[in-house]
Amino acid sequence: MAQAKEDKQTGKRPEILNLPQDIDQYDEIYLGYPNYWGTMPMAVYTFLESYDFTGKKIHPFCTHEGSGLSNTESDIKKSAKGAVIEKGIAIHGSSVDQAKDVLERWIQK
Repeated sequence: MAQAKEDKQTGKRPEILNLPQDIDQYDEIYLGYPNYWGTMPMAVYTFLESYDFTGKKIHPFCTHEGSGLSNTESDIKKSAKGAVIEKGIAIHGSSVDQAKDVLERWIQK
């Protein structure tokens, strides 16, 4: 958690090993992440800034401890150029084990 907080404060974009060369074969992307301090971990930004998302749909979902999606949907829109950002879902961390039905209904929409 301390490293994630420091990365956010400095705007660091950590390297991700073994990223796919492209994401051309994907039309829809389910993007999951924990919500740290009102946004996503900086490694998620690294991923989003590595590709052209034109014409792709991103379905964001996150875990949190009280802040819901916060600004993550707009953060994704700024970072994933050309993507359509669908309505996301936030699951409280302590409820993750009971979230299967909620997640299945969200995916069905």
